[in-house]
Amino acid sequence: MRKNCFRLMPLVLLVLLLAGCRQQKDEKETGYKIYYVDAEGVRLQESSYVPKAQTFEEIMDELARQLANPPSEFVSVLKKGVKIKGYKRGIDALRLDFSGEYYSLTNIEEVLLRAAVVKTFSQIPGVMKVMITVEGEQLVDTDNRAVPAMDSDDFINTKEGGINSYQNAVLSLYFVSEKTGRLERETRFLHYSSNMVLENVVAEQLIQGPDSPDLEPVFLDTVRILSVQVQDGICTIDFDQTVNTEPADGAADAETALYALVNSICDTCDEVDGVRIRIEGMGNVLFRGEVSLDHVFEINLEGSAPKDNIQYVEGEEPASSDNE
Repeated sequence: MRKNCFRLMPLVLLVLLLAGCRQQKDEKETGYKIYYVDAEGVRLQESSYVPKAQTFEEIMDELARQLANPPSEFVSVLKKGVKIKGYKRGIDALRLDFSGEYYSLTNIEEVLLRAAVVKTFSQIPGVMKVMITVEGEQLVDTDNRAVPAMDSDDFINTKEGGINSYQNAVLSLYFVSEKTGRLERETRFLHYSSNMVLENVVAEQLIQGPDSPDLEPVFLDTVRILSVQVQDGICTIDFDQTVNTEPADGAADAETALYALVNSICDTCDEVDGVRIRIEGMGNVLFRGEVSLDHVFEINLEGSAPKDNIQYVEGEEPASSDNE
């Protein structure tokens, strides 16, 4: 009998080990990141947390308590008496209602609170976006415009680099209509740190591609931006060679893709009148084998370049792209 017990021991240990591994895996899969701010109050910090609750309501209450009671090295984003008064769950969105003290927050405090609650609560299964209300009324910005429901991708650079001041941006991004092959505008609301260049943010969002299933991308999502400079109303943006590769599902010709970028920057950035495009520092090249880049491009909502505005460097023929 004793011999049989010893034979069973490895099996028991194996079962216990597998159970422990499964528990660790389950904890990892159900773990959350709770977002706070650092002691200086200029950047988000995250702390791992595994809720004990099971139901949606219980998880909401537990995460809200954690948000209000940070670890000793962090500070809660709920400042100046701001409290979460309640919430309402929609099909894929969560409405969070705050007390009236919300409007006493500074610009930095307010946007960090936005980012923290959106990033924290959008981790709950079924919550894709978070809408903020204050005393039952939808949150409005400084221009008295309603702030739409937000997801974690709406916050650019809230964690790295710190925040000196924060800007709200309404981006006009141009993509190609799947039906017509022409450019159509997609509006995107973002928050970005003042240590970022808005023109760079616009280009990055364009590279990420459209949100609408009826629109198609104009660049590969692997395109890298090497530099962005703005001087005297002209934005000069330098890309790597990948910009010359057309997306597999793209319907845009070279001119249309180029003007998707130009229109997006000029329509969004008030100080920009024209865009100069470089590929790895060079302007004397053909964009996708067709359009010379030795030219300052201005907004053209028709999506194609006037032929007399496509110019070459005097005395030189433009170099072809690798994809020609």
